[in-house]
Amino acid sequence: MTTQDGAQRGAWTRLRRALGFVALVWGVAATFVGFDVLFVRAMGTLLGNPDLAPSLTITKATRESTTCVAESGPDAKSPPADVLVGAWVLGLQWGRDALARQYASVDRDTLARAFAEIAPIAESLGVPPSPIFVPRHAASANIEFVPFVETDPSGTGRRLALRHGSQPCHLYKLGAFWGYASLVRPSLPGTRAIFAAEIGFHANRALLPPEVWRPLVEASPAGATFQAIAEDSIARTQRVTGHLQRAG
Repeated sequence: MTTQDGAQRGAWTRLRRALGFVALVWGVAATFVGFDVLFVRAMGTLLGNPDLAPSLTITKATRESTTCVAESGPDAKSPPADVLVGAWVLGLQWGRDALARQYASVDRDTLARAFAEIAPIAESLGVPPSPIFVPRHAASANIEFVPFVETDPSGTGRRLALRHGSQPCHLYKLGAFWGYASLVRPSLPGTRAIFAAEIGFHANRALLPPEVWRPLVEASPAGATFQAIAEDSIARTQRVTGHLQRAG
């Protein structure tokens, strides 16, 4: 086995280990407000197709971010599968950690072990590790997370774009938003994923087919148990990962 083969095998081992981490050990309180049915349907259409009316569905931070801008010539090749999957998983781990550490009930040792997996994944991609997200106000954590991702304080996304191209950068941000949202989702049966517009925005720019990414933002099964929705979220995550493994 060559040194390069060993390094690649080690990277894939870390990625598989990272995919196994799902911290579903806390509850998220939710308050529901009634809306007109037609309005809900209209917003559902827009959130499922964020480019139809970006000014209504996508935040300014997302629309105006230049983190993932990278020049590429007409002969540029798609990044290899390990880069695509690595960027996606790096974002997933970061997003999960960002949500999990907001709850005191989550074991700190579990958090530390999971966050420790971020550094080797970033290293395998040649980028700095993702930063720890600490919201200024707990009540506005979801709102604060969007500009935190888009401004890229650690330079991880920007380095991905410069080193590997725009696609991995968008996959990294997509993973961050879905990683966070997927852990909220089991507590909100029958509702669409939070960050649906940002997920759609980055999925489109990461060149994912609609049939691959749209299940991420679709409403969870109404009346389903916490465990059932958690398992469903894992299955939807794995479908994206499988597509990226075949696409590189």
